[in-house]
Amino acid sequence: RHAGEEAVVNGAVSFTPQSGSVALGVTLDIGAEGANGQLSLNYDVSARGVRVAAKFTPVIPEGHVLALSGDVVFLQSKSLSRVVDVEGKVVRARWNDLGELQRITIVAEGVAPGHPISHGAKVALKAITGKTEAELLVHGLVPDAIGSGISGGGDPVQAVGSPADTPLWRLIRAAGEGKVYSNDDISFEALDGSGRKLSMTPEGAVVAMASSDSSKFQIKVKERPAPPRVGFRGRLTDGFEDVEWFGLGPHEAYIDRQSSARVGQWKGSILDQTFKYVRPQENGNKLHTRWMALERRRDAAGCAGLLIAAEAPHVPGSGLGMQCHRYNIDDFGGPEDKLKQQFKHAGELESRAETDFCVDAAQMGVGGIDSWGRKPLPEHMINPGDSFQWTFSLRPFTSEEAPADRRALALSALAQEA
Repeated sequence: RHAGEEAVVNGAVSFTPQSGSVALGVTLDIGAEGANGQLSLNYDVSARGVRVAAKFTPVIPEGHVLALSGDVVFLQSKSLSRVVDVEGKVVRARWNDLGELQRITIVAEGVAPGHPISHGAKVALKAITGKTEAELLVHGLVPDAIGSGISGGGDPVQAVGSPADTPLWRLIRAAGEGKVYSNDDISFEALDGSGRKLSMTPEGAVVAMASSDSSKFQIKVKERPAPPRVGFRGRLTDGFEDVEWFGLGPHEAYIDRQSSARVGQWKGSILDQTFKYVRPQENGNKLHTRWMALERRRDAAGCAGLLIAAEAPHVPGSGLGMQCHRYNIDDFGGPEDKLKQQFKHAGELESRAETDFCVDAAQMGVGGIDSWGRKPLPEHMINPGDSFQWTFSLRPFTSEEAPADRRALALSALAQEA
């Protein structure tokens, strides 16, 4: 979700003076160590504004894939040739499947989400143990105290840890020092100083002193999903009050929520573009937008607003996805752990003087076709192998260029010039 915030410049930034403008070119590695892909950017900066041409190319892993903190993994027991599964609080290895019961999330202490895990890392192993109408129940795998053994030797391991992110294991890579990759042979030693290791027996998971094939696992990293959106975010200084756009409206529209929207020219206050669902979440998108004008107060001197104009995009539909808010967009989604979300109810959101905006080449659907937790249909997801190429312009305009009495027509003309 936040891979773009970890972008790193790859190579030199090109700088080319041109007649009336300056061209800047840069390539960014997206995500930790470029794990998510590469973004090529070309900026054409002039007195008129900034033209942005972008191309996103995802990484298609070849061979072994790095295990990252926060990844969903599968642990195949070397002795049983079956994959560890968790049902309720019971930890076993019953089948050689890579299904829902076998999904275990590995979180390394002191390692940011999406960054590689290395030999010797202190980790939490957590799994979904149930669900209520409101949330999924997640617990960590916990070694029982010494002497509480079950038949087959060793002490039980149960999925009862709360908070689930508490590290209770040290990951040991059979090959020694280095980063952990999918298909590596690994083991897990309890952090209680006992020297016991996570082991699998026909009866279930235990922690035992003996080091044998029962304590050895092959880690398999689940295929990572595509990003939920591909595009740009920006923030404008205070003073912007209203918005006009040409695209789907008058309300929000997404790839799987657009049948009641229609193409037209719409306007309203920026504050009104935020739809306050009970729990703050993604909202306010304007699908297939040709242009969007963010306008300052009518009495503002100089710049009357900023025009965002899409050029011919190489994505389905016509135009780009755009949205604007007088709220911090980060307050809508919150962190990965929703229990740690700062604002849990829409009424708690605090408006800001600044305006946040998005210009997206692609965004997955919002889902929820039969329940709040349902993911979007496959045709409404971004394919992990899809590349995107898109271009848009940021152009300030004055009251003289877009007079209030014929602003709509003037903005349309400016958008075509941009």
